[in-house]
Amino acid sequence: MFESITFKNTVGPGPLLDIGAIAEALLFYGRVSIVGNSATLKALLSGIPPFVALGLLRDKRLEFHYLADQAAISSAPTTAGRTLHDLMRFSSPQHTIEKVGPEVFRAAAGNTGQARVGSSQFTQLLRSLSHEGFDQRAMLASLMDRSATERSVNALLSLVAPGYTTGEPLRFRIEKQSQGFFVDTNLDFDELNSIYRRTVPPEHSSLSEAYLLALMQGAYEATYYAATLGSEVAVAPIERVVQAATVEAVVQRRAKSEGEIGRFVDLTMRDARAIREAVNSGRVSFAQVVRLLDSADKFRHWLQQQPVDAELVRNYYQAIVQDSWADKLPGKSARWAVFTGLGLAADAFGTAPWGTLGGVAISAVDSFLCEKLISGWKPHQFVEGELKTLFVTDQSSAEAKKGDV
Repeated sequence: MFESITFKNTVGPGPLLDIGAIAEALLFYGRVSIVGNSATLKALLSGIPPFVALGLLRDKRLEFHYLADQAAISSAPTTAGRTLHDLMRFSSPQHTIEKVGPEVFRAAAGNTGQARVGSSQFTQLLRSLSHEGFDQRAMLASLMDRSATERSVNALLSLVAPGYTTGEPLRFRIEKQSQGFFVDTNLDFDELNSIYRRTVPPEHSSLSEAYLLALMQGAYEATYYAATLGSEVAVAPIERVVQAATVEAVVQRRAKSEGEIGRFVDLTMRDARAIREAVNSGRVSFAQVVRLLDSADKFRHWLQQQPVDAELVRNYYQAIVQDSWADKLPGKSARWAVFTGLGLAADAFGTAPWGTLGGVAISAVDSFLCEKLISGWKPHQFVEGELKTLFVTDQSSAEAKKGDV
């Protein structure tokens, strides 16, 4: 569990990369990878200081797989008024690792001697990844399953154009030709885009046959990256709803991990998005997260030992208190109070001897629990220590300052 996670360009409006999600993944996953092109590299170095990113690559905490080519859908109008689509792959001599790597790094770090040296090191650490093993023809054959494809399109439209209806069963069918293929559909794209543009600006994208096809191809690409890199793949909400049956297992695995992390962070920090939002808002810098990574090594190792079907919260609790005196405290609520670092309150345990602890500082009790009563390294030590110090204490301080204004 939590062995590896891969990020790629986000589909939809907003940043290409969720930097906060990458920061969170560095704390939880054994291996974190990014797949992308020159725009992805720019997004990475605009969200993470260039030399911090270089250090992560050098320390093998982060991998960047630069796409040597792109898979795409070509579309051209015909004299009959229809659009002929085809599958294609393309590359550009202006967008190779050797050319793009130094340019992007120096643009982010400045054109200094140090930046020039850093750009060379950064470029050497980038890894090349192509679509050579990505079978677009097999993907097209899968899209010709009318039922599955129409379900995917219907689910997508319910998300990006809520309220739209054709007035009859939706139709989106692939008609293969000797060269390329047509799409037989009853979608009204003018009406669809009038709804879509309420949330997505036209300069970002517009709904069309080609755009829907590209989204579905992107879902299959996610599977290809997962298989090639032996990894989970983080996908955007829009992509999740267009996953075909062959993709669902990969997406469900990531969805389960994401849910486990959310429940775990919510329990230990009272907010399931505490880490991501702290980084994305700038309240916690990426450099501060990087300084946690050495301390998080044992914690990540513990995570990777958990079974694939494990419940992270339950296993975390068991790792902390099972077979210790804390597991024998009266009642579930008392054990969870110890576990979450809430401290020992007299009313949680009843009368003496626990009642005599009423005047003891909570921090002293927590320290006593950690250092004296739970022997050996346990995941609680990292979570209740450095992790919460950075993401919870900092938040409390920020809220206190806000209240003073």
